[in-house]
Amino acid sequence: MPNPYNLTNIRAIVFDIGNVLIDIDYPKTISHFQALATIDFKSIVSYHQQIDIFNQFEKGEVTIDEFVTTLKQYLRDDVTREQIIAAWNTMLVSYPERKIKLLHTLKEKGFQRYALSNINELHIAEMNSNVNALFGISAFSTLFDKAYYSNEIGFRKPEKELYEIVLNEIDLHPNEILFIDDKPENLAPAAALGINTFHLLQPNDLYELLPF
Repeated sequence: MPNPYNLTNIRAIVFDIGNVLIDIDYPKTISHFQALATIDFKSIVSYHQQIDIFNQFEKGEVTIDEFVTTLKQYLRDDVTREQIIAAWNTMLVSYPERKIKLLHTLKEKGFQRYALSNINELHIAEMNSNVNALFGISAFSTLFDKAYYSNEIGFRKPEKELYEIVLNEIDLHPNEILFIDDKPENLAPAAALGINTFHLLQPNDLYELLPF
């Protein structure tokens, strides 16, 4: 793979969202749920593994109501729908303004920008609400040429079909594309297709990778 800091031949940049563009905190969400739970909540969801309902929600296979109803099985009887949604959304903790500006700068410099995220209906709504309040942006997806959200496409990383869809739609040679993600397992299928990849170990490493 060419040096990821050499962007000479890169025409499109594909961003994961969580811990790349938006700061997220899984332990915070687990802590909120633990206060409502009748089980050890870490046993059903973490940053690296989760039970099927979370995967199904990220693939658009279940509704919000079905997601909430399933989670209620692990929570106290008095817990409300609103509490469940609020706890789930605590994961999204901050939206660095510098990264929003970076996306605008990349557009000005002629880069195509895409998002590729394992995400769900509730988090999309929460993101949209927050960037509207913070930056006057109508929807997070408007920061990109296109946002590929797993719950809208029906595949989630690292399923190879998702990457094939993105590659076909972007319609560039794979070596003209750079994909940035914080999980190596999500980068492997992209690399297998010839896409340049970068494992973002720390969220602020993005500024060194894209020094604009």
